[in-house]
Amino acid sequence: MIQIVIRFLGFQSSVVNSEKTVATIGGMLAIFCCFYTTIYFTGAAGSVAILPSMGAAAVLLFAVPHGQLSTPWAFLAGNLFSAIVGVTCAKFIDATFLAASLAVALSILVMHLTRSLHPPGGATALAAVIGGPAIHDLGYWYVITPTLINCAILLSVAMLFNNLFHWRRYPQSFMHYQSVGYHPDTRRIKMQHIHEAIRRSDLVIDASDEKIKHIVDLADAIYHEELITQFVLELGAFYTNSKPGRQWSVRQVIDQREHADPSLHLVIYRIADGERKGSTDSCTLQEFAEWANEKMRPKQKILSKNV
Repeated sequence: MIQIVIRFLGFQSSVVNSEKTVATIGGMLAIFCCFYTTIYFTGAAGSVAILPSMGAAAVLLFAVPHGQLSTPWAFLAGNLFSAIVGVTCAKFIDATFLAASLAVALSILVMHLTRSLHPPGGATALAAVIGGPAIHDLGYWYVITPTLINCAILLSVAMLFNNLFHWRRYPQSFMHYQSVGYHPDTRRIKMQHIHEAIRRSDLVIDASDEKIKHIVDLADAIYHEELITQFVLELGAFYTNSKPGRQWSVRQVIDQREHADPSLHLVIYRIADGERKGSTDSCTLQEFAEWANEKMRPKQKILSKNV
């Protein structure tokens, strides 16, 4: 029951303390700059309307800087287009409840059409409608001051601050992932395959193709690390792949050349049964662990016959 509740709630994955600290400090610096800029142009009353939007954007730019919802295009276009939509609804629709509803709804549509989905854009559009006289008096200047100016400040702080740390980059295109010894199976998965899989899934995924590919490769590497850790190689023992028909094979380990790196740890074996019976070959420990499905314990008469 507890697991069902946890799955329903969707707890987020934990992150390292350094990431929490950096995101916190970055968000504080960004909003500090935006706050005083907004007050200068709109006064204290106007800052109340615009700052919640920039606060939400700061969470994305500093807590998830590599997300698709945090890209410069999504951030700038999402907020600016939404500001235009919000001001238009405020000017031409008298009923506030209807203007507010349409402002948010149309901003979502426009962001989807322009491929600039950015959740705080909805707040930017809403603020243009319910922000009060200080915002209404600005008219379409609201798009420039304070929206564009705040976006420029936030974007500048995000680019300067995030790039101070080697494990994060902003924009995400600046991020390059290092190889972690991926298995050949995942190397065949190219970026276009990831992109096409996302397109076919009909899902909105807040991660770049590169990041998803990196996660797939890393997960595969971790799987093979666990496979090696759990596999105990015994000299003289017999192993089988347990495959059906002519693919079935039995190997006897006759020697090994140990190495700390599984990709360089060499296993020498004799094919005790199956195709190429009686021949000798070798492979890496990682390859052998992937091939071996179970250890066999032949009867004594078979052992004596093969010796």
